Amino acid sequence: MERIIVGLWSALVFFVLTCSVSWAQATAQISGTVRDQTGAVLPLVNVTATQTETGVARTTLTNETGSYVLSNLAVGPYRLEAALMGFRTFVQSGIVLQVNASTEINVVLQVGQVAEQVEVQADAALVETRTSSVGQVIENQRILELPLNGRNVTDLITLAGAAVQTGTATGRLFSGTQISVGGGVPTGTDYSLDGANHINFLTGVGLDLPFPDATQEFKVETGGLAANRGSSSAVAAVTKSGTNDFHGDLFEFLRNDLFNARQYFSPTKSSLKRNQYGGTVGGPIRKNKLFFFGGYQGTKLRSDPANAEAFVPTAQMLAGDWTTFTSRACNPGGQITLRGPFVGNQINPALYSKVASYITNKILASLPVQPNACGLITYPGAITKEDRWQFVSKVDYQRSDRHSIFGRFLATSVYFPNGLALTKNLLRSSFAGTDALSTSYALGDTYLIGAHTVQAFRLSVNRIRNSQIGNSFFSLCDAGATFFFCGNAPTWISQSVIAGGFIFGSNTGGADREHNPYWNPFSAQVNDDVTTIKGAHQLSFGGGALYGRMIEKARFADGGQLTFTGAVTGMGMADFLTGRLSTLFQGQPNKHQANQLNLNAYVTDTWKLKPRLTANLGLRWDPYLPQRIPDIVSGTPGAVYNFNHDRFIRGIYSTVFKNAPAGFYYPGDPGFPGRSGINDQYWHFTPRVGFAWDVKGDGKTSVRASYSYGYVFMTGIWREDTSGSNPWGGRTTVTQPGGGLDAPWRDNGGSPFPYVVDKNAPFTPRGLFLTQKPDMKTPNVYSWNLTIQQQIGSNWLASASYIGTRTLHVWGQYPVNPAVFLGFDPCMLDGVQYVTCSVPANTDARRLLSLERPRDGANIGHLAEFDDGGVQKYNGMLLSLQRRVAKGVTFSGNYTWSHCQGNYSDINQNGPPANETYTKPGDRNFDNGNCFSDRRQIFNATAVAQSPKFSNHTMQMMASGWTVSGIYRVSSGAPVNIVIGTDVALTGTNLQRPNQISPNPYKDRSGRPSTQWVDPAAFVPPASGTYGNVGWNSLLGPGQWSFDMALSRTFNVGERQRIEIRAEAFNVTNSFIPGCPQAFINPFLPRIMQFALKYLF
Repeated sequence: MERIIVGLWSALVFFVLTCSVSWAQATAQISGTVRDQTGAVLPLVNVTATQTETGVARTTLTNETGSYVLSNLAVGPYRLEAALMGFRTFVQSGIVLQVNASTEINVVLQVGQVAEQVEVQADAALVETRTSSVGQVIENQRILELPLNGRNVTDLITLAGAAVQTGTATGRLFSGTQISVGGGVPTGTDYSLDGANHINFLTGVGLDLPFPDATQEFKVETGGLAANRGSSSAVAAVTKSGTNDFHGDLFEFLRNDLFNARQYFSPTKSSLKRNQYGGTVGGPIRKNKLFFFGGYQGTKLRSDPANAEAFVPTAQMLAGDWTTFTSRACNPGGQITLRGPFVGNQINPALYSKVASYITNKILASLPVQPNACGLITYPGAITKEDRWQFVSKVDYQRSDRHSIFGRFLATSVYFPNGLALTKNLLRSSFAGTDALSTSYALGDTYLIGAHTVQAFRLSVNRIRNSQIGNSFFSLCDAGATFFFCGNAPTWISQSVIAGGFIFGSNTGGADREHNPYWNPFSAQVNDDVTTIKGAHQLSFGGGALYGRMIEKARFADGGQLTFTGAVTGMGMADFLTGRLSTLFQGQPNKHQANQLNLNAYVTDTWKLKPRLTANLGLRWDPYLPQRIPDIVSGTPGAVYNFNHDRFIRGIYSTVFKNAPAGFYYPGDPGFPGRSGINDQYWHFTPRVGFAWDVKGDGKTSVRASYSYGYVFMTGIWREDTSGSNPWGGRTTVTQPGGGLDAPWRDNGGSPFPYVVDKNAPFTPRGLFLTQKPDMKTPNVYSWNLTIQQQIGSNWLASASYIGTRTLHVWGQYPVNPAVFLGFDPCMLDGVQYVTCSVPANTDARRLLSLERPRDGANIGHLAEFDDGGVQKYNGMLLSLQRRVAKGVTFSGNYTWSHCQGNYSDINQNGPPANETYTKPGDRNFDNGNCFSDRRQIFNATAVAQSPKFSNHTMQMMASGWTVSGIYRVSSGAPVNIVIGTDVALTGTNLQRPNQISPNPYKDRSGRPSTQWVDPAAFVPPASGTYGNVGWNSLLGPGQWSFDMALSRTFNVGERQRIEIRAEAFNVTNSFIPGCPQAFINPFLPRIMQFALKYLF
């Protein structure tokens, strides 16, 4: 009910605003030169473009050079007229403007009477002769007719070429899909909907686009973007609008496991069931003046997933007999012998931990089936029960021939329950639910100041309310643990791992709303843009401001994350039952808020140097004003701090937090930069330069090139983990605690939790810290391209592009406090004698800061610092061939050959954890290799073909109304990073890599089922205290391909109504398509059928 009230109230407020305030939308433009038959330019020619579906017209006059520009035109079909006394009126119809198109139509007037008309029926030329960027439009026919798995329009972005999906949407962040365009980072793409900002401030990627029936079209561009965009790539989408005729549809798309194929490794067919239903309607409120459009799509997804496997304690093990569990029959790697003091693989049950016994009994009682003799249990996964809906509304108002207004509202909701809501199996307690609502508003105005000047003003507001639903079961205190505080986590244990056994627990709090974590980003952006014509120059200038805010509450580890590795007994399960805890990771609930203001201003000049040569010049101002972290209460700063090594050595302490180790300083301490920890950077000016050459002057061959420079600002969530560190979250790791699982904090002075965060707040020992330098530089992107385009006939376009990008100052993380490898001889560290100086157990004692100042260093564990020295380089060739819609057929194909290299970074920029740093301290380039987005070769082909309209009645009944469409995509494999999973170098860093001892690291690259892609025998761990020779992301996984098809037929029902019956198949050939090598089987989906029925009017 709350969601319905929010939606209706938002729509009401929105409608009132759109009727009284003036704003603008995503547009295109028509420009050109008017001449007479002798070639002389004609000033003061009246040029009018009329949108034929709405009757809305725009008029301008040619200037003294005969030039005209009609900018900020809504997309759609147009008729162009040019009239001047003494000349026949020129009329061209059939022009279709696409989003962000800069169409050039040059007019020749013939001597005669104005009443006489010279009519031309032709679309505009396909070749771009005015702008310098590389781009492709996915038009409405392909959006509607192509087989789209999940009906998610965003999935079509990668069909534009030079685009790679690097990550999928996550329920935790309601993040949208991460896509790298032209070798850039995923957050370096500017997403807009109807000309307004459409980016999730939290994650920096695009929000969900409207469903296919509500999306008009979108364009993907990279390289050479005008200075009104600060990024190196852009995705601009347009929502459908109402017209002078009522139009719309009702639809339902169905999937059922009865028609789907069986996944290769699954013993049964999929149980997937999905219903997607809804409709759209649009039309005039007042013809030629006021129009509306609205749409709704609901989605219900139900599925019984494939079985999962785990090992749990058996009755024999609980009785103390481990002989079966350790036998060769239960361990493919061979017989296992438990370490002393246990003899004969027997453990006295009296030695079992009471907490472990409690947990075991609870888990065994919750299982739907019993384990076999080895403890293996094969159980049904959690039932998928997901509900989504999306609502969109839009109003367009042509207030006068000089003034147009639009407004748009978009809401998207997703809900699915937690793991224990549909099953009592505690092994599903790690699966959180999601309850999220995203709302997006856009308001805009276009106003003609004069015959040659247009002003566009727009406002966007994006807001997400996203809660995760955890699982409630029992706490460690319920299980009998002492020296442990459970008040913050009354009914759960955080996610815990028993190596070689099972995983359980919740990192997202309990099931009640009070204990649910949430991530709620908000952003509001305003822009004002002016375009004017001065002689041969089309000048544009403007600016804008974006305010972003994120508020979150995290419950990542307050229940206590437990890890049992087998370090003591040799088996993780034995460590668990005997309470030999390897690590306890715990913190307290913490909130985090970040506010940021982005400002920009720009000027561009599209300069017609010669009739066939256009220069594109621009300059943009993009200052970097880092995130401000407000105080949690008056006088107590929020989670922002810096670390200075010199202050640490000199023993300088904070005056804000009395118990902070030396070297840390906070807002309020002398020398700390404001509330951000990073200095403001105002001197950010980025130039753009490019040209477009109409080689023959006929608009059918062009050569274009550009060079641009821009910035990539960090996402709202980037510094999320700072709030989990001391003193706010106090997250800390206790290694092999003497009290074990039953009393984990016994030998560490008792549990430090809970505590109040104020100036006297305690700092937990060996806490995790994540800091930054005051002079951090903003990532910036240099991009350049060269493109040749050739129109073939009336409807075909061939193009070849070279695209290059270089991203500097990519943020990664540098380990400030690694452990120092001190060899294997005996040594004394802080008064403690060690027989072997460098072993995992004394990692903290060997940390750099502990060696330099043991007293303060003892309170600092992992300390990472944001590093701005990373580099990412991309070079690519993009070949494309496309046919625009003609005679019912459209085709688009492209081939990308590229290579992306760079340093390790958090590629999706969702805020890396504090302990994920460069592998080798002091050597950033040790982690240099292929980018996560590197796909050496990509080929995309899409086609839509409609059968002709036959005049013969029999042929019409049999063959008319059919539509067939398809998507074929092939790409090289994704990079694979080989890691050993342990700290062999003894420096406390993660993601260490092995040595490669064979020249060929691959075993079977056929991609057949049940084969090994990577040869494990080609790799061995390096010697202790050293790093392996395998490069970062140096291997490539198997190539991917997909082939999807759709077949539909439309039946006319009366003059203006139709019924469409549709069938779609994804993975048509039901081929086995392997995923990237991992420790588990993950082939792509089998053939899935989808059927649909549509009513169109």
